[in-house]
This record gives sequence, structure tokens and C-alpha cells, in this order.
Amino acid sequence: MMRWAVLLPCLLAIPGCSATRGMPAEELPAIRVVCFFGGGEWRYERMTHFIPGFLGFEADGTLRDWDLREVAREAHASGVKVIVSFDGEHWEENFLPMSSNEDGSRDRFVENILHYCQENGIDGVDYDWEIGGGFSTEQQALYSELVIATKNAFRPHGLSVSIDAYFRDELNAEGIEAVDWMQLMAYEDMEEMHSMVEYWEARGVPREKIVIGMAAGWGDEREGFDHDLVRAKTRTCLDGGYGGVMLFRTDLDAVDETSMLGVVHETIKQGD
Repeated sequence: MMRWAVLLPCLLAIPGCSATRGMPAEELPAIRVVCFFGGGEWRYERMTHFIPGFLGFEADGTLRDWDLREVAREAHASGVKVIVSFDGEHWEENFLPMSSNEDGSRDRFVENILHYCQENGIDGVDYDWEIGGGFSTEQQALYSELVIATKNAFRPHGLSVSIDAYFRDELNAEGIEAVDWMQLMAYEDMEEMHSMVEYWEARGVPREKIVIGMAAGWGDEREGFDHDLVRAKTRTCLDGGYGGVMLFRTDLDAVDETSMLGVVHETIKQGD
């Protein structure tokens, strides 16, 4: 998500929810609606997956502390799955040495994130490594091997593995087969979205694994937010049989029906 500067969301203002886990299936959106950062009861009723932010880690595969148990309990009460993401701002310092696995660092990392997910009630992980200029063949192989190793460890526990992708050839064929879905950072316009979708479909990604990204805007005036663009992207997802939409970032979004998430929700309801 580093196409714009992002501050880690240290404060998550999330209202309390009912202790009852799960929402009736007919109330859930028909497609994945994945939201970064902004939670809360109103938003939970309109999303399927919540990514509260990025969990830090070291080159040796150890994880930093971040207690998400209460976040997971509140999201689960509305039937929403919680995903923890790992960003790639310092990929040369942590991602490359960890994923090389020369000292068992990747194995240690995967073991640690599985334990973290189980301890915190997390439903999956999202990898957001972005290398400007694209991935070399070696970097692509390392990223794909990490995705495969993570999925192999997660599969018996029903946990998911996703990545955030651009025009960078992040995964090879084996990595594409292993990943559960890819969130395309197609934030600009419909032309960019169609180009990125075609780019990944040409590399063998099935439509059900493609999640189309959109931006809530940034700054006090929510620059870049466009109701019509949000409707068009959501409609494309529904009509084209794609896996869902990803909203970045809902903590910058309004909390009412005029918000990006509100527009997505209403478009999905109209399409049912």
C-alpha cells in the first residue's frame, strides 16, 4: 500500500459489538469486501474482511508485539474475518534476508505467524511487499516460496494467504496457484483497473482470485474519492465474476451511506 505514505494505525477506535459470533449468511456481501485500517460496528456490517494494519517483523523471522485479540473478537461478532498484513517499506532489511531462509529465518517466520494467528484469533495474512521497478526473477521466486510455505502451514487450520499486487510480476505460476487471492492496487481509474486485471489474467490468475482495489481518498477533503468510480469498479467485480473489492483505507472514509464503503454496499445490494 506504499503508493502513498501510510502511518501505521496505532489507535483503532472500534465500538463494542455483540458477543455473538457470526452474522446470518444472507446479510453478508456476495463478494469479498476487504477493508484496510478503519473498523467499527457500522463498517463491519458492510465488509467481509478487516485488515487493521501492518505487523512488524525482523530479518531473522521474529515478530513484533501487537495484541489483536479484542479487535478479532469484535470483528468476529459481526461475522467479519480479520487479516494481518506485512508491508514492504523496508524490504531490503527484512523481507529479502528473511525469505532467503539461509538460517531458517523463513521457516521461523511462518511458524511464528501461524502461532500469532492462533493466539490472536486471526483468520489469515496479507503480504504487501512492493519493490519499485518490479521483482527480479530471484525476488519473485523468494516471494512465491514464502507464499507457498505460508499456505502449506495455514491450510490445515483454514487460514488464508493473500498479497497486494501491481504491475510488478510479484508471483510465479506456483505462487499464483498457492495464494488465495490477490488485491490489485488499481486505485486510479477504470483504464488502470482494466489494464491491471488483464495483466494478471494473462499470467494465469483466475477471476475468483482477483480482488479489485479502490482508494477512499486522502487528506481532509478526501481527494481522489469518486462515487461513480467506486460504483463502476464494484459493478465490474459483480458482472465479471471477480473475487471481490479492496478498500484502502476506510479510516479515511466517512461513516455513513455517502462513504466509499457505503457506495460499495449499496451497489452490491442492488446487484443481488
